[in-house]
Amino acid sequence: MAVKALWQCDRDGKMFTNKKDADAHDQMLELAEAIANAIEENVPGIESDKLDDIGRLVARNKDLFAKAFKGKASELTKLDFAEPTTDAEASTDANKVTKLNKVS
Repeated sequence: MAVKALWQCDRDGKMFTNKKDADAHDQMLELAEAIANAIEENVPGIESDKLDDIGRLVARNKDLFAKAFKGKASELTKLDFAEPTTDAEASTDANKVTKLNKVS
């Protein structure tokens, strides 16, 4: 039987097959949390889940935002918020959307 080393991110429980990817993900989540906290302190009234989404969007695309801040606003058209999900998570999200559409 083969043994495979895995690293788990403390913040969200995601598993990684190498330490470098796990550390990068953890740093991204740390930045996302700091961004969400800064926005929450300065823009009252935003829902917590929206703050998390905004923080992750900016943290995940920090290089594009950095280019935009340097005068290349067109870089923001390349934003990507896609997060890798497992098939189970994807089907759960699809069920949530279906339920929301039925309620609406």
